[in-house]
Amino acid sequence: MNPVATEDFALDTPPRSIWHALRDLAISTVVVTAIALIVGFISA
Repeated sequence: MNPVATEDFALDTPPRSIWHALRDLAISTVVVTAIALIVGFISA
């Protein structure tokens, strides 16, 4: 096993843009809505 210097790892991640967070929220909302619609049609 080779020792690894801890300076090589960046523990602090750069802050994400608000647009990336909104995009992720929109994608997850669309996915959840599509799943709900599919389940609704199957169970009806």
